[in-house]
Amino acid sequence: MKKYLMAASAFLGVLCLILVSGALKVSANVGQDSLQAAKPINVNAVNQAIINENGDYEDYWKFTLTKPGQVTFNMNNYSGYSWGFEILDANGYVFTDGATDNSSKAMGVTARKVGLPAGTYYVHIMDDWNSYNEIYYFSVNFAENANMEYEFNDSSSTANKIKLNTPYLGEIQKYDDEDYYRLTLPESGAVTLNMSQKTGIQWNTSILTLEGEVLSEFTTDDSSNVTKPTERTVGLPKGEYLIHIRNDWHYNSTYQPYTFIVKFAKSTTYEKEFNDNAHQANSIGVGKNYYGNLQDFSDTDYFTFSLSKPSSVSLEMGRKPSVSWDMSLYNSNGDELGSFNTKDDQFAKGIESMRYSLPAGRYYISVDDYRNTGNNKYQLAVKVQTPSISSKSVQITNYVGKSDSVKVSALAKGDVVKLFDSKGKIFATSKPASGSSTTFSIKQLGKNAGFIYVSNTKSGMLESSRVKVSFKAEPKTPKPSASNITIKNNKGKSDTVIVKGLKKSDVVKLYSSSGKYLSSKTSNSSSATITVKQLGKGSGSAYVTVTRPGMNESDKVKKTFKAE
Repeated sequence: MKKYLMAASAFLGVLCLILVSGALKVSANVGQDSLQAAKPINVNAVNQAIINENGDYEDYWKFTLTKPGQVTFNMNNYSGYSWGFEILDANGYVFTDGATDNSSKAMGVTARKVGLPAGTYYVHIMDDWNSYNEIYYFSVNFAENANMEYEFNDSSSTANKIKLNTPYLGEIQKYDDEDYYRLTLPESGAVTLNMSQKTGIQWNTSILTLEGEVLSEFTTDDSSNVTKPTERTVGLPKGEYLIHIRNDWHYNSTYQPYTFIVKFAKSTTYEKEFNDNAHQANSIGVGKNYYGNLQDFSDTDYFTFSLSKPSSVSLEMGRKPSVSWDMSLYNSNGDELGSFNTKDDQFAKGIESMRYSLPAGRYYISVDDYRNTGNNKYQLAVKVQTPSISSKSVQITNYVGKSDSVKVSALAKGDVVKLFDSKGKIFATSKPASGSSTTFSIKQLGKNAGFIYVSNTKSGMLESSRVKVSFKAEPKTPKPSASNITIKNNKGKSDTVIVKGLKKSDVVKLYSSSGKYLSSKTSNSSSATITVKQLGKGSGSAYVTVTRPGMNESDKVKKTFKAE
């Protein structure tokens, strides 16, 4: 027989449940000893009853969810007596269970949380210790949430389907409970499992194939200084996969909520598991950066590439402080051609590389742990040399009085051209080409004829070999003919020098026999006349030059003159 009472001694417990659950609702039914006789209750309301020992040993209650979400079962704790409880379905399968606290320090409520889809469920309450004829209080609280774990999902066949890049909430119900989730990758890419962590609690988490093969596995950190989630990344091809979450061997995560997100970024350049041997090697192209993660210290990732002709090849691997990868190269017979490990000191950055001269054929690369690589993202590339530029595609103009020009044609978008002087010292680098050519403006290549070296680097390739390109001297004005020069050594008046055969804007300069500059004149026509106060009373000679616009001064021409 059940007695429905409100006792003063239970006031604090009821108050606790009201604070947790909301409004109080009193039930007063008898004969709830089976699923079929279960009394309906509302969610988010407090219920009370008594189990007596006159053949009444258990109570069943029934509630209905119209939407999926999280159910929180709360039941008051009392010192000296306790109740056992279960939440189950119509078939008797238990979703979660437990018992209230009966210790001398018992207070508050015992709570269990479980995710459930829409449907009808049952609460089963029975004596656990000395609880006959004692009033109990409980509530079934509900919060709608489509993004949480729904029991039963204890096997791969009952796995909850989840969306990518969406947070989910779950909980291990018993020590042997396991939670499975199923996801679909629409394309190949990088999958990152982000898992919550908590001091004193460890979850074992895995990413699996549908056949149960482990792609990645880790256990969360339970140390006292843990403050944020942990992540594990693995590259995977398009397809369906499983997430498996369970207690670790300490069994300390029972009834502890966890959150996780499966992040996904599509990529054609991320390694795809399984690629643990040469037969499973991922095919890669030359000139691209590829990325990956070693899942543990025993993991090895393999890649393969082909050369259609003999090539100078560079294997490149990114550096990172305190982390080092080992990279090895093999031919198609499995012979190791070379290996290296990346720099890992505190200043490590940039790229570690090794150059090889290889014949045409197929080759394999292995990436292994050398030091502390555990799930650190790596970057690798295979690069071949850019074809050399043709000297015919380089046009050099050695200007006078302004910056010289070097134009390089027959380029592709993104090409980077470098210029080197005759001693091999670099003096100019272009920005990535936006079209089929790029032009340098150089302050001074040199007045005289000479040569420079030119190289090109295409995106994703090594720098080409340097090509020698000659250039002419700066243009010099043709020297005037002596027959076009007339010097009049006048007596009693200024002397004159007449130069013919000029072009407009030519500059004529006059020098003494010792080479001292005397005067100059810019022509307005085909001739110019320079007037000087005195060349000398006696006979002698002078020098004349012409400088045409855009050209250097001509060589000096000697012209004699008679005495006054």
